Amino acid sequence: MALQLVFISCKSTKSREEQGAIAKLWHNTNAHYNGYFNAREIMDETLLVLNEQHADNYNQRLEMFPFLAAESVAGVSEELDRAIEKVAIVVKKHPYSNWTDDSYLLVGQAQLIKQDYESAERTLSFAATEFRPRPPKKKVKKGQKADESEEEFESRREVESSQAQSRRDQLQARRDAQRERQRTIKQRDKERKEAQREREKERKEKIRNRKRGIRTPTKVTSDTTQVEGLDNEPDPVADELFAEAEEGPVGMISIFGNRNAADADGGEYGKKSGSYILKHRPAHQEIRLWLAWTLIKRDNFDRAQIILDDLRNDRSTYASVRRKAIAVQAYYYLQQQRPEEAIPYLEAAAEVAEERNERARYYYIAGQLYQELNQPGAALAAFEQVVAAKPAYEFELGARINMAQNAYLSGSGSPDEAIRQLERMAREEKNLEYESQLYYAMAGIAMRSGDDAGGADYLRRALDSPYGGGATRIEAYQLLGDMAYGQEDYLPAKRYYDSTLQVMADTDGRYFTTSDRRDRLSGVARSLEEITLRDSLLRIGTLAEPDRRRWAEEVFELRRATNSAANFSTPATQGSINIRNPAASASTLSGSSFWGYDNQVIRRGSRDFSRTWGDRSLEDNWRRSNRTDASLFTDVDDNLAAGAPSNAEVALVTEEEINAILADIPVDAQTQATMRDQLADAYFTLGREYRDRVENNARAIEAFETLDRKFPGSKYEAESWYYLYLLHTTEKDAAAAGRYAARLAENYPDSKFARLANDPSYAQQLVGEAGQRARMYEVAYQAFEQENYARANQLITGAMPDLPEGDPLLPRYALLQAMVTGKLEGRAAYISSLQQLVAQYNDTPEQTRAREILRLLGETGARLPGRATAVAGGKFRESMDEIHYVLVVFDDREAQLNELKDKLEAYNEKYNKTDRLRSTPIFIGQDNEVPVLVLRRFKTGQDAQAYYRSTQQHQTEFLNDVGQSFTVYPVSQTNYREILKARSFDGYGDFFQSNY
Repeated sequence: MALQLVFISCKSTKSREEQGAIAKLWHNTNAHYNGYFNAREIMDETLLVLNEQHADNYNQRLEMFPFLAAESVAGVSEELDRAIEKVAIVVKKHPYSNWTDDSYLLVGQAQLIKQDYESAERTLSFAATEFRPRPPKKKVKKGQKADESEEEFESRREVESSQAQSRRDQLQARRDAQRERQRTIKQRDKERKEAQREREKERKEKIRNRKRGIRTPTKVTSDTTQVEGLDNEPDPVADELFAEAEEGPVGMISIFGNRNAADADGGEYGKKSGSYILKHRPAHQEIRLWLAWTLIKRDNFDRAQIILDDLRNDRSTYASVRRKAIAVQAYYYLQQQRPEEAIPYLEAAAEVAEERNERARYYYIAGQLYQELNQPGAALAAFEQVVAAKPAYEFELGARINMAQNAYLSGSGSPDEAIRQLERMAREEKNLEYESQLYYAMAGIAMRSGDDAGGADYLRRALDSPYGGGATRIEAYQLLGDMAYGQEDYLPAKRYYDSTLQVMADTDGRYFTTSDRRDRLSGVARSLEEITLRDSLLRIGTLAEPDRRRWAEEVFELRRATNSAANFSTPATQGSINIRNPAASASTLSGSSFWGYDNQVIRRGSRDFSRTWGDRSLEDNWRRSNRTDASLFTDVDDNLAAGAPSNAEVALVTEEEINAILADIPVDAQTQATMRDQLADAYFTLGREYRDRVENNARAIEAFETLDRKFPGSKYEAESWYYLYLLHTTEKDAAAAGRYAARLAENYPDSKFARLANDPSYAQQLVGEAGQRARMYEVAYQAFEQENYARANQLITGAMPDLPEGDPLLPRYALLQAMVTGKLEGRAAYISSLQQLVAQYNDTPEQTRAREILRLLGETGARLPGRATAVAGGKFRESMDEIHYVLVVFDDREAQLNELKDKLEAYNEKYNKTDRLRSTPIFIGQDNEVPVLVLRRFKTGQDAQAYYRSTQQHQTEFLNDVGQSFTVYPVSQTNYREILKARSFDGYGDFFQSNY
């Protein structure tokens, strides 16, 4: 019976007032130690995962709260949803437990970490209103009836209520709510007056003690000159006590600590200590703090500032909440790019931080902000505070590097002294894994002192270091690219930007700018490489036969030596590997963990060996100090490394090998003339790229003048002179512009370039002609709309032959002509005209429109949307809504599919990274003689078509350097099965041309 009574008293539909002590204990225990405890454990594990994923880049401004700076939270979203589900059950089953407010807080925290800021704001705003503090009850003397107005705060949550509630009860509830607000105001006034009386009492006590000669001890308070609201902070911790503080995680603020334990000693500000040692502490203040965090992420800065001001200035704010509020205030200013206002709060937050790494992080960011504001003295002091906090070694090393940099900037040292100090640090054993970071810092010091060459050398040493991390590699490649670009050395700049984008995450704020600059330099780089190659081949081709042969022998020996060295290299050292995770400290091949595929491990081992044993040659018995010389028992060639040629083999160069090397050398006059034409093409393209893409007029003038000087009379002569006329006009060199205008008039008087340069009205005439052609099209279209099809056909037939090649009006006329033909000659002629348009005008809006019309007509594979229709006489079916693949079919049966797959995936990594495409090598044919790469998968045929068009637009990059001929086919899943069934592509080419 007693047990039944206990269970009855635990009914969850009872109101808070109806619950007994046992029921409250049961609800609180189950709410805390079942759902909420497990949800908190999940949250702690999630934060540890985010902390491990985050890698601080000490070359950039650190993140204040790394768990809010995660690039992707997809990996932890599922766990966060589990945590939300668990506390949702707590709220549902135990709505009046003491842990309901904590559950709402945890939901808001999880949504904020998931970057679902709108939901987080909605949750926390509700919780801040729902769980605001209730005014204390008045004490009632024994025998007196309690005032009805002193009812408990009524929740806005939905609870069971009688359906027969009258309007009178609703009005009464409104009056009760109004009385509650008035009581709250009166209570605050009472507390304020009480505090004033207490201060007055203390003042009078001081006066009386002063008259008696008694000195009243002064209360120690924190400095409030910079940040208000710190008057009741605990005494600052001495530097020698930093070591006793808990270190804490490097990349995560202590936001989920035990709140009751945190405030057990210090208690509330303005209240007696130990208030919540034995009882549950309300979560309302922390809810408001996280609400302010969320509002900052949503750029609602005004509302966030109101909350933060209240939390910092209210004397009843808990110590742990106020510490976090000061840090969030600094974050508030950082998000608005107001570093001057953020620094005082960062320093204040560091002073009251409980963990060493948290304290060091705030001081470190303050030092970085001082550097940005060009205040090296203040930055030096901030980094000294980082070292004094005794944080993790990464923080300390970064601080010491910055101290060396700021020491000379503040006038207390020289660049040479700073570099010597960093070099000493680099030689220390404990700093080996931070070698690249130290070299990067030396590069910064060298470049600030004007030594760009020395800075570039240090950057290359940072990249060559076997301990180089992803963050340092990003910065070094980027800086080298910027230096080369600033020096107009565009080919190395493009290569450095390529390397930068390989290791830089696409979420980096600089990714778009770097990618855009790389793309602008791509054409220049190709032209420069082509000019260098063809110019060298031409020079070799003009040599005498013996000299050419001698050159070929030298090339052969160089290649053989290179191949011999490659025998001792690993796959990771034979080429660059795309690294997409900037936090990665080492690259691996194909995801392998084998040490032999890790370039950094190999180089690190080589360096460690050299430090211990010195520079030793590769030989047997190398550790024996008294060994017999190996030459007494071996031949001379036996000491050669495996794969290296013997002395006798070096002289053996076959005629076939010589001919293979000389195969591309232009020897005869016709081949040399062709190569000169190709050089002229490259110079002309280079000049246009300089002018249009790089916007470097001086280099463009140089390229066009070189073309004019080296290749007079080329097919580009008139156009290049016109470009030179335009460039000199832009540079306000009227004399040079006039010379080229005169040369055009003299040598090419009938060309459009001569008329454009010498007749200002000719450009307006061209514009007028274009306008006239557009008006003629409008007349023809108007005739079609008026159903005067014969007149429209006459206008179209008369206008199209006069249009220049490539005019955008051509496909528009073709579509209009097809529609007119359909009206005049019927369905068959209409379909034929549309098919001709599709075949003739690729990648135009009119081609897309024609295909849609064909589908609506149900011909040549066309269909109504959503309906698969068989092609007449064929086995393939056209269904654009079906899953699609893209097939790359190679003509050479000896094609190396694994190498080609790597090339294809590199292309997809560049242009289709977000599509997550996977390629699979297969062989098709009766004897498996047709190598194919299957690229999967695309949701619709339109997506596969878009990929196909992308390959056509980037033909120079899509498998262009593999030496293989191939065909690209989009194919539906159904048709792919037909191809596999027949083991042949017969008929699919025609189907592809008709439908795609």
